[in-house]
Amino acid sequence: MTAPELPAKTARAVVRATFNAAADHFDDPALFFWDHIGRRTVDFAGVRRGDRVLDVCCGTGASAIPAARRAGRAGHVTGVDLAELPLARARAKADAAGLHNVEFVAGDLTAPDVPAESVDVVLCVLGMYFAEDVPDALAGLWRTLRPGGTLAVTTWGRRALEPVNTMYLDAVGERCPRLRPDAVSWERLNEPETLRAAFAAAGVARPTLVHETLLHPLSGNDFWTIVLGSGYRLLVELLGPMGAAEVRERLGERVVAERVHTLTSDVIYARSRKPR
Repeated sequence: MTAPELPAKTARAVVRATFNAAADHFDDPALFFWDHIGRRTVDFAGVRRGDRVLDVCCGTGASAIPAARRAGRAGHVTGVDLAELPLARARAKADAAGLHNVEFVAGDLTAPDVPAESVDVVLCVLGMYFAEDVPDALAGLWRTLRPGGTLAVTTWGRRALEPVNTMYLDAVGERCPRLRPDAVSWERLNEPETLRAAFAAAGVARPTLVHETLLHPLSGNDFWTIVLGSGYRLLVELLGPMGAAEVRERLGERVVAERVHTLTSDVIYARSRKPR
């Protein structure tokens, strides 16, 4: 069962525990996509000097920290995440960079503690699909924007870390069929049409969409590091040490047998501006 299928309170607890467990690997080089997509989203959103920015599902700051650099001393960034350990890492990274215009607080993307019409930019990178009711979550974020402000939401597209993503899920299913999900959470929003429909249902202005395909070299244990530093950590915990070791071995053997050296990922960047 994936988190969106659980009761809301239980789903939040599962997400929090999963990403707290994954925090130690968030910033490993194998998880290249966090920083790349975070920076691209900040660029796409058009964060400017002096902007007040809300970044929900901020993780260890992959988008909040670039946004803070762009906003400068006259601006301010608030990063929000359910999981405390990624937030702690984000604070340490901001301190090391000498950024004093960014804060990181525990909270839920569906109920950010931010007044209406108080921010210039809202960011949500690879996290919107964790909302039980996506249009409702989008509508709530839209309300926090000042007139003329920008909502930027980034999601995976049709392919995410393929073909090894599918190989991993197959290996999980071979070891424990009940843990092989019929669909993963991001597939709720991995098509332009479903993303546009969610914005429309939320009463948000029609978004501008940009697509990107990432090709990234794969070597050694890279994908297992991605598993440990992402939402897939949940399946590792559920498999237990022996089951996880078996899945890791099967996955490695298949990657070698099929000579996979590249990960392919589609990304959708969506941006809406609130009418003045």
